[in-house]
Amino acid sequence: MESKEEMRKNVDSAIKVHELEGFKFTEEELAVFDRIANLEITTEEAREIFREKLAGKKRRRLYERK
Repeated sequence: MESKEEMRKNVDSAIKVHELEGFKFTEEELAVFDRIANLEITTEEAREIFREKLAGKKRRRLYERK
């Protein structure tokens, strides 16, 4: 398992790479990344958070179309 310092470095690096490509993260997404970097949650738990968020958006769009 990575140390908190290593994880922070890796998370910050991943964020910066995507931002250099023009991607803008929401405050909510950055908060999840911060929890990963602080070793509060695993990357798998973070993926589940993002999947649930995406599923909720898809459901809302379906209901908006009706």
